Amino acid sequence: MDEKRLTLRRKWRSKIVFEDEFGQELIYLYSKDISEGGVFLEDVPPLKMGALAFLSFVIPGKKRPLKATGQVVRFVEYGPKGRGKAKRGAGIRFIDMDSASFKQLTDFIQK
Repeated sequence: MDEKRLTLRRKWRSKIVFEDEFGQELIYLYSKDISEGGVFLEDVPPLKMGALAFLSFVIPGKKRPLKATGQVVRFVEYGPKGRGKAKRGAGIRFIDMDSASFKQLTDFIQK
């Protein structure tokens, strides 16, 4: 069965900052890919389905971080099968991002 996406997805490994609701950095995670609709994060700590995530990240060619509020919408086990411990990644859907940041993200994905 083919996976059907609503938006173009771009492979992109970059540091993503989880922040609290006051903008204080809590932890750093790494992305695997990104789209206009969200980001996939590798090796996530325990999160609950539906949890809100306050994210900050810098796209190539920009100096200021983009900020987005996301929501955990899926988990994926990945990594070595049968050897070692599999890792857990999370799909985060963007639910809030200002229009200027969204435009920068769209331009980056479509390059």
